[in-house]
Amino acid sequence: MQPAFRDRQLQRHYDQSLSEASGGSEDLRQVRALIAAHDVFQMFEGPHSARVHEIIEHLLSAQMRPGLRRWYQRPGAETDSATLEFRDQLSRLTGERLEITDEISLNPS
Repeated sequence: MQPAFRDRQLQRHYDQSLSEASGGSEDLRQVRALIAAHDVFQMFEGPHSARVHEIIEHLLSAQMRPGLRRWYQRPGAETDSATLEFRDQLSRLTGERLEITDEISLNPS
């Protein structure tokens, strides 16, 4: 089930990003579209924007959490400083480490 946003401009941007996201599972495409929307609205409106907060709310939802974990644990995940900073912010908000850790890689269950 795809996220539904309160803000129509945010919904349009998300829908466009989702349609441009190819390959991968549906949940990874949704995470990719949410992160793309986050990056755009944070750049133009800043981190305290209502739209940015709504995107983060969707990323942290129980529905999106498994896809969010897989997004950051997938091979070839981006490692630039902005991506790592956002991942760490989401990890703090969730109370869990979203990236691959030695514990996760040694114990895949």
